[in-house]
Amino acid sequence: MDKIQDALDGLVKKYDIVFDRSIHMYPGWKFLTKELAPDEVPLLSWRSNRKFVELHKIISENVVEHVCMLRFCCLTDKSVDLSALIYREFDLCEFIGQGKITSLHAALTDGEGGNIIVKLDNGIICSVEIGNQLPYESKIIDRHEIIARRGVASDLVVDTQIPQQSIYTYTGKGSVGYKDVDNELFGLDEMEIEIVRSAFDFLKNPRHKVSYLQQHNHLSQLVNAAFTSNEECRKIEIE
Repeated sequence: MDKIQDALDGLVKKYDIVFDRSIHMYPGWKFLTKELAPDEVPLLSWRSNRKFVELHKIISENVVEHVCMLRFCCLTDKSVDLSALIYREFDLCEFIGQGKITSLHAALTDGEGGNIIVKLDNGIICSVEIGNQLPYESKIIDRHEIIARRGVASDLVVDTQIPQQSIYTYTGKGSVGYKDVDNELFGLDEMEIEIVRSAFDFLKNPRHKVSYLQQHNHLSQLVNAAFTSNEECRKIEIE
């Protein structure tokens, strides 16, 4: 977290942002198993990722019309708990689909992966595939698709199976890929950039804390409902 904090401090200094330094900000899924303290803020950091912002705009600006389905997939290694992936993907369903989850049906296997069918209050159906069985220290492999009656959209190029890097190097020790997506945050990976940008956005607009807390509580309820659905083998309606 040192380089994330250093990057955030650099942005704060560059843009002369004054803020309460007692505030602690982390991605919301880190607070799933604990009660929030008054000085803690659950960030929805993925909402700062450009590819998700663009998918959100594609729907809000009717680039694709009459969206009927979202098809999401997110795979990672054991360092990320399945509940964290559910938390992230559920929020992306609501952010990109621009609705609230009203029902879900989950089928999970030994805390390692599974599929969840979700319905939003605007009628959009979401298919969410998750898993944490990639080799240790693997980068997240994800894909988010919008399927509409008129048009489709995705955060990956057509026929691409895994996220591409901007530069690949090949040495005697193997291949390494590099991808910089923010001209002020060189050297950080996409997830680290998400955290820095979302934390910086909050520091500029701390009044959003209430909405962050409300969404965190909502997502926590949904994560619990997903595990209940799996255990009881039934569809759960969300009130």
